[in-house]
Amino acid sequence: MRTSTPVRRKASVALGATALALSLSAGLNAGTSYAGQPSGAESAGVAAAAAKPKFQMPLKCNTKWQLNTWGHNPAIDIVVNGNPGSDGRPVYTGYKGKVVKAYYDKGAGNMIIINHGGGWYTAYYHLQDKATKYVKVGQKVGAKTQIGRIGSTGSNGGSWAHLHYEQRYKKSGIPGQKDRKPVHFNGKRYTGHNQTWKGVVSKNC
Repeated sequence: MRTSTPVRRKASVALGATALALSLSAGLNAGTSYAGQPSGAESAGVAAAAAKPKFQMPLKCNTKWQLNTWGHNPAIDIVVNGNPGSDGRPVYTGYKGKVVKAYYDKGAGNMIIINHGGGWYTAYYHLQDKATKYVKVGQKVGAKTQIGRIGSTGSNGGSWAHLHYEQRYKKSGIPGQKDRKPVHFNGKRYTGHNQTWKGVVSKNC
């Protein structure tokens, strides 16, 4: 007995719909996004970025600075605009938080790490004075709390004074260098390998 064309067409459509449903199910289980909807990992990244504190430069209000990423992007090095003259300049936090680490590292010299909440932290390297001279571990700090002075301590500090600065994110626990994220000051992004920005004005006012 021959199957009529309409019956064969209905069977074909049904099989096609089943295959599409299975394909979509497999893709969704694998974390693929459809119809513009982000996957779980993408959603987490978007949420983290949205919750990022409004960091300001960790330096005196209305002073001009030069930022460089060199080869360690997304970390940046900061010096007085044009340099020299950076040595001994006060370093602030740029956003409220709590000091979680203050110690000496062979490469980074005197360094401080601050927890700003929501998984966000900042790190400050090569400070001139002992890391606990101005603040102590566990101390709460404000955006304009002085935590140290620009220096050149540590083997990576070299002979020129500068502030090596990082913004880090980790959902739980204190983040390390692998958790560094692009730096934002006053809502503007400073990132990219071997980039330089001159005349950047601190709005930590």
